[in-house]
Amino acid sequence: MVVTDFLVEHFQDILNYNFTANVELDFDKIAEGDLKWQKMIKGFYDPFHETVTKTMGEAQRQSGERELGIDPVSGRKVIARIGRFGPMIQIGHQDDEEKPKFASMPTGKNIETVTMEEALKLFALPRALGDYEGQPMAAAIGKF
Repeated sequence: MVVTDFLVEHFQDILNYNFTANVELDFDKIAEGDLKWQKMIKGFYDPFHETVTKTMGEAQRQSGERELGIDPVSGRKVIARIGRFGPMIQIGHQDDEEKPKFASMPTGKNIETVTMEEALKLFALPRALGDYEGQPMAAAIGKF
């Protein structure tokens, strides 16, 4: 989604449905001998190259993140973002004194649609339940 949004923002001409239709018409003209393929490619490539060069110089790096709100427990930002291993929820920031908390995005959810309530539920576990026979006991996801 991040890539698509970036392409739509910076390469509107190429993502336009009419672009594909016109290219197909040009291919038909080339096949019929009415158009030289070099001219067709040059007509595409020159403006495309200019757009790529301009975009590389001006475009901001897309972060693929969305701020959901403030965690009521810690007072830190809750962010839905793309991490190294896929979409996730993060509480806090790398620059904070306290280390950020991370949770994987649940199946069927994505950065654009996950709600603050859904995100906070991901951090409900592990939860301390108390002591049992002198040992701390917690509820968590996993075999034990």
